[in-house]
Amino acid sequence: MPIVRIAEQAAGLWRPGQVVREVVGEAQGSSSVSMQHFEVEPGSVTPLHRHDVDEAILVLGGALRVRIEDEWSVAEAGDVCVFPADTPHGFVGAGDGTSKIMVVFPIPAAITADHTTYLEGGPPATWDEAKG
Repeated sequence: MPIVRIAEQAAGLWRPGQVVREVVGEAQGSSSVSMQHFEVEPGSVTPLHRHDVDEAILVLGGALRVRIEDEWSVAEAGDVCVFPADTPHGFVGAGDGTSKIMVVFPIPAAITADHTTYLEGGPPATWDEAKG
């Protein structure tokens, strides 16, 4: 797999206040994992949802208020959030500045509706719409 420079990847608006770049997936030659880089503005919400696969989120900078079922916690730079398959979860950008996170799934094409069920709110823009 090549070296992927995050800043050189196409950026799309995922939700209001959230920019996403797909950095590992089928387009980069991966057959078993995907990774997305998000920039999340304070107050930007990803509503409660679940996946049929595991998910891990590494907070690179800033902070998130993370919801797991009905419990809230704060994840800060250097923290990893682990969501086993079928665990209801969501998050809100916290703090004063933009939070940066990496999201990892054990599938090569995670930016689709195929593996996600929204329990509150609705899905984001599709990846094709987000890329413009």
